[in-house]
Amino acid sequence: MPEISKKYTGEGAGKCAVIDIDGDILGLNQFHTLNDFIDKEIKEGIKIFIFDLTNLKSINSSGLGILISSLKNVKKSGGSLKIINASEKILNIFKLTKLDNVFEFESTE
Repeated sequence: MPEISKKYTGEGAGKCAVIDIDGDILGLNQFHTLNDFIDKEIKEGIKIFIFDLTNLKSINSSGLGILISSLKNVKKSGGSLKIINASEKILNIFKLTKLDNVFEFESTE
């Protein structure tokens, strides 16, 4: 089961929650953990979210649903969500599902 950890960068309106998702696969088991975290941070005033997938090996359809739900909640609150350091394998899954046009991606390596 993937580990989900968080850290913060910036201050004030520029404060950003960086969520590291590490493990073999992102799927349904992490829905409540990630959803609850996003909701709590939005209530605390966080508007900028970064999902760091450096150590995530794969993602299934449930995992994609979790990310879509997170993006929807963040955008509804007027915020933004970016995915960083996704492997080529994970990027290909986003391309096959046409979700590469929905999410913002960046590599920091």
